[in-house]
Amino acid sequence: MVATRRLDALSAAVVQRLDLPEREWPNGKWVIALSGGADSAALAWLTSRGGPVRAVHVHHGLAASEALERAARAAADAVAIPIEVRSVTLDKVTENAARIARYRALTEALGKGEWVLTAHTADDQAETVMANLLRGAGVDGLGGIPSRRDRIARPMLAVTRSETRELATLAGLPWMDDPANADLDQLRNRIRLQLIPHLEAEFNPALRRHLSAAARAISEVNLAGPIPGEPAGGGWRIPAGVLWAMGPEGAVRTLRAVVRRLRDGYGLDRSEAERAWAVVCGAARAAELSGGIRVERSGPWLLILGSDPLAEIRLANWIDR
Repeated sequence: MVATRRLDALSAAVVQRLDLPEREWPNGKWVIALSGGADSAALAWLTSRGGPVRAVHVHHGLAASEALERAARAAADAVAIPIEVRSVTLDKVTENAARIARYRALTEALGKGEWVLTAHTADDQAETVMANLLRGAGVDGLGGIPSRRDRIARPMLAVTRSETRELATLAGLPWMDDPANADLDQLRNRIRLQLIPHLEAEFNPALRRHLSAAARAISEVNLAGPIPGEPAGGGWRIPAGVLWAMGPEGAVRTLRAVVRRLRDGYGLDRSEAERAWAVVCGAARAAELSGGIRVERSGPWLLILGSDPLAEIRLANWIDR
């Protein structure tokens, strides 16, 4: 009985902080990106009681992928929603390659009027802001994970990881931790398991909450305004003269906005901004950025090209923003 009362109270508190996109009737559904972990299991449980919901699990072909698929299927069964499994092949076994492949698979799984809901939490937001700060990101990067991008929404950015774990446990949902989250060779895992706990213990126990709140405040400010240019060849092109006339600060703000769109929320760090500006002003022919992004001159145009084949489609849908 005590556990039931706690579950009711916790779920009510979490629901108040969910930022869910509007459904588009009559065919609108929420599509849960069900990883097999506690966060997405909790999101599936919360949303399954509010209308049509289905799940998509992305199988990455890695060592733990079979176990994670089983956990995702079990979670979908527990909340009585259909689940589709999509398999991807990674050219490189890296966090970035897996992320790009995962979002491509999730986007391709969408039907008309559907939104993908991912289960990123306030902890994920804090870790992203800290990672961006460490790599020298500017204000754009400090905005953290966007709550909306095309048909992808992240409704739990104001919910903590401890809350989703408690909710999933109290609701009796099957879930498992991805063993890759314990790999300290990954910067994000060192931030999650070592850096932030140390800073909270020694300096500010509310650090995660403050980082998440700062990201939310920064993301509400549209730094770049309307983006000049047009989709072109797997990316975006802007007249180089227009960027040059903006000066370094204005041009970099504009390029950050485009790169953030191509790189799923990650803008330019200081080094990348300097190299991109060098291309704008003609001091360099091209610049290779992380995540497969390339900035180059082509006649009067500056091209910002992404490695994701869906990038041009996403940018085309963004032309009026």
